[in-house]
Amino acid sequence: MIKILLSINIILCSCSIWAQTDLRKFNTDYCTNYPEGTPSQPELWKNCCLVHDMFMWVGGNTQDRYDSDRYLLHCIENKGAPKIARLMYTAVRAGSYSPIKYPSKKWSNGWTARPDFQALSASEIDLIEAELFSDYPYITHAIKEDFLHLLRVRLE
Repeated sequence: MIKILLSINIILCSCSIWAQTDLRKFNTDYCTNYPEGTPSQPELWKNCCLVHDMFMWVGGNTQDRYDSDRYLLHCIENKGAPKIARLMYTAVRAGSYSPIKYPSKKWSNGWTARPDFQALSASEIDLIEAELFSDYPYITHAIKEDFLHLLRVRLE
């Protein structure tokens, strides 16, 4: 009986460890190979790119991908740079159709084993939340909360 209980415990612990490592650490280079602002405001739209990279990290369905690119467009437009916004939006949309994908730049790149264009579940969003609040001091609390809110709205 003890061997059976020990075996069950090992299996449950193994599953728990696997679930915790299913989400890779988040990293960003912000506005990949593009300025993050103007010469006078060099970080003007840096946070727009950060949040877009966060969306790319967690993934979601096809509509979520489109919405994440629209988020980038509107965020940069709201910073007062509509031409730059349109240029960057066009670039990320074109990149989404490219057959060549850098692993760290592809949609849903944060997951080790998950279909790329599948809606996020509530438990996956909980895992994302735990990961974001475990580290990443360069991401403000407000950005983390707003991002998680946007993910949860998808569930409604």
